[in-house]
Amino acid sequence: MGTLKKFWKYFLLFIVMFAIIGGLTSLAMRENFEEMANYEIIGKSPIVTVTESKSANTHGYIKGTVTNDTEDIIPLKYVKINLYDKNEIYLGSEYREIKNFYPKETINFNINYRYNNVGKIVLGLTNEKTDDEIYNFFSDIEDDDLKIALPIAGFLVLYTVLP
Repeated sequence: MGTLKKFWKYFLLFIVMFAIIGGLTSLAMRENFEEMANYEIIGKSPIVTVTESKSANTHGYIKGTVTNDTEDIIPLKYVKINLYDKNEIYLGSEYREIKNFYPKETINFNINYRYNNVGKIVLGLTNEKTDDEIYNFFSDIEDDDLKIALPIAGFLVLYTVLP
């Protein structure tokens, strides 16, 4: 009888600890979005408005509308956001495609981004989507032999370090 009582006591303790740890973990992992009011809209036509912009430390989102105030059908446009940190250093860009944009039509957009410490957003419309230039370590190396030697040296270092 004492063993069964001890079992239920430890089982109940396990359930309580499981609930406490789960609650504290979800509290610690909760997203802490803050209002991002530092944004700039470039361009006058079509009209871009921001309805909501929130940012956490590692990611965020911006929601808004685009209204075609021209008399023409726009076949393809991109809503582009350029992201900068607090020191005005460029972090990257994100795009949202808009197709067959009729006159007087309003389209909602939602752009999510995953950049650290975003301090400013510049958004506008563009006709084409461009990929950000990715820094290539080997592009600065002129000697072709060195381009071959560096990966081989890396593999040799890994071979000697790893068991």
